[in-house]
Amino acid sequence: MDPRAGDAREGATDLVRTVSELWCEVLGLPSVNPSDNFFDLGGHSLLLHTVRDGLHRRLGRDVPLVDLFQHPTVRSLAAHLAAAASGGPADTGGGRLARLEARRTGRRVGGRDHEETEEW
Repeated sequence: MDPRAGDAREGATDLVRTVSELWCEVLGLPSVNPSDNFFDLGGHSLLLHTVRDGLHRRLGRDVPLVDLFQHPTVRSLAAHLAAAASGGPADTGGGRLARLEARRTGRRVGGRDHEETEEW
């Protein structure tokens, strides 16, 4: 087994914890689950700016807003951030999940109507 795999899992766990704590702070909730969707919890685009600022303060790196729209769960965002930090593939499926969620709820994703996101 690759010894770096343990470090990656530990880093991902830390990121899940960091993202969860930040979402609780921003959304005013006592807890969130890794599979919870930011928008289903009451989040909206303006609050994503606060999340982005919080990630910058806590992690010391800039996260594009589009990444936050494309990775709307704690788990998908943490995996995306871990992959981006390790130089791995940045798309962990959260973009597809966001589009499917948009289709289900009729919400906009990344500033576009869900019908337009089909060709992303």
